[in-house]
Amino acid sequence: MSQPSPMAEAATSCHACGKGGGKLLLCGRCRDAWFCNRECQVFARNELGHRGAQCRPAGGAQQSPSSSAAPSRPADGAQQSPSSSAAPSHPSTPIDLAKLGQSYYSILRDKASAACMPNTRIGRLAAVEKIKEAAAVADFISGKEGACCCADADSFRSGCLLELGDKAAAAHAACSSLRAARASDDRTMLVTVLAQCGEVASEAPDEMACAERESREQERLGGSPPSYGGLDLSQEGRISLPTTPAALSRLGLAYNEAAVAICDAARGRDSPAADGNWRVPALFVEARARGGLGGCLFGLGEEPQRSLELLRQAVVLWRQVLRTVVQVCREETEMQLAIQLFVLGAMLKANGSNGSDGIAEAEACLREALALGEGVGSVGLMVKTLRILVNLSGVAHARVGPAEAEAFRSRLNQLLVQMGRSVDTSCSICFEPLAPPADGAAEDAASVGAGYPLDSCVWVLDCDHQFHRGCLITWWSTVSNQACPLCKE
Repeated sequence: MSQPSPMAEAATSCHACGKGGGKLLLCGRCRDAWFCNRECQVFARNELGHRGAQCRPAGGAQQSPSSSAAPSRPADGAQQSPSSSAAPSHPSTPIDLAKLGQSYYSILRDKASAACMPNTRIGRLAAVEKIKEAAAVADFISGKEGACCCADADSFRSGCLLELGDKAAAAHAACSSLRAARASDDRTMLVTVLAQCGEVASEAPDEMACAERESREQERLGGSPPSYGGLDLSQEGRISLPTTPAALSRLGLAYNEAAVAICDAARGRDSPAADGNWRVPALFVEARARGGLGGCLFGLGEEPQRSLELLRQAVVLWRQVLRTVVQVCREETEMQLAIQLFVLGAMLKANGSNGSDGIAEAEACLREALALGEGVGSVGLMVKTLRILVNLSGVAHARVGPAEAEAFRSRLNQLLVQMGRSVDTSCSICFEPLAPPADGAAEDAASVGAGYPLDSCVWVLDCDHQFHRGCLITWWSTVSNQACPLCKE
């Protein structure tokens, strides 16, 4: 790649990505093509055949109007040949702009995903900036392919913004993604976006409802049909604008119901009139949709049996994805499977009516989620999983013994210190140590008389405060709600 030429500012646009404005670099091989940077030049060589004699214009090729005023400068001090004295012109090889745009979008999308993988705030901020560049490229892609790229970019951006705590921006990005997904006529993308909308609505219902109203007004003015891939869910009442606090809390459930309804319809259940585009969404998309609906029902405390069935279906689908996924996507798939196993394990543990079989299944799910979380380095998921595993030591039918529970609690405390949180060393109710006696004394009347509680299993609440199980149960029996005695959460 040569250095910026005096003619760089006069070039119309980059021959690889099509962006105009700014300084461009002149190709040092043919002296005829202009690029934003070396990355664009390499992309043009690999994807567009821009190399050697192929990148020279054929005889009589038209010159770029903006580059007809001055000659180009020889690269690296070489003598300028008579044939290269004319002003540079565009390559004669025709460029497939649709293919070029989609390829360049994929490159930027992959970079955004790579930036987001460390699961840090800095990484997510970098991913948001990179996905903005990808969205700008997607705007230049016409037709359904362009709409699909726009929907994907906005959905990805919505997820990053939600993790960063910008709920209003995440809601508007999710609604923008939903409009583009409808235009794409791609069921896989539509289910993906509906699941993302459900996630945003579950965490930020007010912001999502406001963004949805604005989005529907834009659709009304633009004449867009309110259908979701052939299912007129608005008329069925699946997604209605909330008018009461109760309806607002169920907005996330409505989006997830819509996503699963499309998956069911694509599999032939309640299917509308068949058409060539109606197909079953990708496995990982259906897994996310079913897991999202199951988790939403669990959060609302509704239909526990259906929620369990959906979560189990999602785990099975994620396992299928993990067996077929390419290596570059394996870590992300393992993370999704770990999250699904954690939610399933937490629900089984919370549902005490399942007896020994339910507790055994919950324990197996949580152990696998912990192993996967450690493999991908997700500290947050490990903390949540270790909390429940520690608490299982005081649950009937669980195989977590006192020694293993203490090992889990020690690992939990290490992670809490790593995250900058304080670690409790004594119960804040009885003020006795949380760890059992050093000599391993049995929990009998003598130890109780010494001040050590009979039920000395340690429970870790969601706020990370730790108490003796017996102390906590006694405390809760004297108050009206089961809040943390320290932070009241």
